[in-house]
Amino acid sequence: MIQNEFLTEKPSILFDKFLNDYGNIFDIDNDKAKTMLRDDSLFQRLTSEWYENLDQNNLDDAFKVYDDEYYFVDIFNCYRTYSRNYIKRLLKPTMANGESVYDLLKNSASFVDIGCGISYSTCAIKTLLPNAKAYGINLKNTKQWKLCEVMAKKHDFNLIESVHEIGHNVDFVFASEYFEHIQNPTKHIKEIIDAISPKYFIIANAFNTHSIGHFKTYEYENDLGMSSIVDQSKISAIFNKFLVKNGYEKVLCKMWNNKPTIWSRVNA
Repeated sequence: MIQNEFLTEKPSILFDKFLNDYGNIFDIDNDKAKTMLRDDSLFQRLTSEWYENLDQNNLDDAFKVYDDEYYFVDIFNCYRTYSRNYIKRLLKPTMANGESVYDLLKNSASFVDIGCGISYSTCAIKTLLPNAKAYGINLKNTKQWKLCEVMAKKHDFNLIESVHEIGHNVDFVFASEYFEHIQNPTKHIKEIIDAISPKYFIIANAFNTHSIGHFKTYEYENDLGMSSIVDQSKISAIFNKFLVKNGYEKVLCKMWNNKPTIWSRVNA
């Protein structure tokens, strides 16, 4: 297996490297960032700000949490805690035939990391699949985008704003802790399917959790094609049924806590 620092490096060393790259673009206090990573204070503050504004139906102010000067600490922590482990699990023999999910994906010609954050997940997967054309999707004119521009040049992936920029079908989409940040996740994933028709989705959702950017209620289109609103505790089942309805089925894998879930396009 190719050496992959994004998966094997000690988190503290990886964070030091991240701070170096980020500090070359923005003026930050490294010691302050390290303290925030340890004590969870940033997460608690931004989560409180998010829900206070959400409860007042003030989405414009709620979304300002993403512009916080040190929001990057939470994004790194999300990668360290969740996305990195999800990618590692793809390498383990979790399938019924004794193979890994990586065995399904190793000959992929292209993939998309949607909502790629600081792009460490994009870089990790690109290192595993050096011959694949890689896309990382992020929001332009954000601090994340500026960092990802640097990472894209250094690690050979394409940084884009939308799946509509791709122009061809892809082998798989990686979406880690992403869809819970979208108020109408079924509509959004339908847009992805229509645009790039992935053979596989690798998805880790956390709809029913209390966190920055997570909604208390979600929108979806019901069987009559009308917009409906549902509590966050129910959207996961609706989301999964929607994927089945749109031609996908779960790949049987023994993943801890069922994350990530692997979806395969029927008759791909």
